[in-house]
Amino acid sequence: MAITVPNGCYRQPTESEGVADSGDATFSYVLKGGYTDLKTLADGLNQGDEVVTGWLAKNWELQRGNGNTGTLSITCIPDAGKESDAQDANNAPIKTVWKIHAVRNDVSVMAYCAPTDSAPQRAIVEKWLRETDSAIATAGNFRENGAVVDVAEQYPATALLIAKMLKGVESVIRFYPVITRTRTYAQPPPDCLENIGLVDDPPTSEITGDNTIDKKHPKGLAAKLALYEWLKMQDDCDETADGKWTRIESWWGMLIADNPAGHPWDPDFYGKTNRWPMPYIVGQNNNGNNNGNNNGGNA
Repeated sequence: MAITVPNGCYRQPTESEGVADSGDATFSYVLKGGYTDLKTLADGLNQGDEVVTGWLAKNWELQRGNGNTGTLSITCIPDAGKESDAQDANNAPIKTVWKIHAVRNDVSVMAYCAPTDSAPQRAIVEKWLRETDSAIATAGNFRENGAVVDVAEQYPATALLIAKMLKGVESVIRFYPVITRTRTYAQPPPDCLENIGLVDDPPTSEITGDNTIDKKHPKGLAAKLALYEWLKMQDDCDETADGKWTRIESWWGMLIADNPAGHPWDPDFYGKTNRWPMPYIVGQNNNGNNNGNNNGGNA
């Protein structure tokens, strides 16, 4: 309900609307009348109170005039909605900002290994790493049962990886795309800490879909984002200095093509359903996929 104007107080023609530095719309509501009445009204105000339909109180200032008169100026922000029986209208943010960037991740060269003859095999690399004879190890080989194993002959794919490691290479650089959505609310957000650490598709249609109002985004963005499987890494909620609230969500993507099964984020570790509990006890209180690592999950 809008505020009640005290008797003898009147709205002024100096009221104005504008846009703050943040880009948010503002409205200045001005009352003039008896100082005592305006002081009582100001003392009863709270941030977020409805001043007039569509506008909520953000901050205010009361100035004393001649005699017992005064002027109350209330700076207002748009009303993002009040509670209803159907839902909390705070689901409608005042502003949404999207950001896309990449983060660096150094991946162990062991990630190139797989349990197949056509790929480097970690078990063979581990045997080479344990070799104590420097001449044999420098040649990329190891001893087993007293005999020197010629890795290049028996395990050619593994020999290629060992050759890289002999040059001092222990990791390779990878860059993961990160999508961040920051939403601003007049009241506390309806949710936070949702699906953290789980495979979760970001609502990219909000920035790339046909129904978006502002279609300013890099060309071909939708096609690029579809190449990745996403893990939700952040869902924070903060109150800002001006009394608003922000909810910041981030998703990290890994290339689906990097995993033959199409799940670079191992579903046993990060799946929304049936992910392994800790501790993981086979056959007890879990319905895990049990095939995550066999399917080549990378993380």
